[in-house]
Amino acid sequence: MHELITRLTEKAGISTEQANKALETIKDFVKEKFPMMAGAVDNLFASEEATTTAGAATAVPDPAAPIVPAPSILDKISDVIPGETGQKVEDFAKNAANKAEDVFDDVKEKLGGLFGGEKKV
Repeated sequence: MHELITRLTEKAGISTEQANKALETIKDFVKEKFPMMAGAVDNLFASEEATTTAGAATAVPDPAAPIVPAPSILDKISDVIPGETGQKVEDFAKNAANKAEDVFDDVKEKLGGLFGGEKKV
């Protein structure tokens, strides 16, 4: 969840609080439209603190190990929901995220022009 919030704040130019509200709205929307997947959605959007505080020991990273980027939360949907349905939901979520990113970019661009920033055409 932290990775997604960071991306939203960087790419959309919004605050962490705004990113959290946006994700909560998306999470609630998906749960409302697909109530049978509410548990999976909650697990998918669970905070990293909730998943790592289950009594796990703190691992010390190997400084010689290559840095491998963590998979996106959107790539994990099909792991939570098995079969073709999981893949369809994952594809839907990725498409929605891409569209949301485009909307945020458009809004940012228009608002920037409103408040004295350079308006891009």
